[in-house]
Amino acid sequence: MTLKEQYQIRQQQWDEFHRWESQQAPIERDAADIIADIGTILSWLPAGERLRDPDPEKTGIQKMRAALALITQHQ
Repeated sequence: MTLKEQYQIRQQQWDEFHRWESQQAPIERDAADIIADIGTILSWLPAGERLRDPDPEKTGIQKMRAALALITQHQ
């Protein structure tokens, strides 16, 4: 499977999610509750993992831009 095909499949999944989401009733939540949820999820990670930088040279953005450039060229 090519990178372009992977991108197209992921885009289709997002499109389907957005269609589904638009049909759902909005949930009213207090901002403090949302922040508390994020804090809880963060606390589930081991301390060492929270402190580790997975991309110390910040190459992930560079790789993403290169991949998007390839997709754009082949459309």
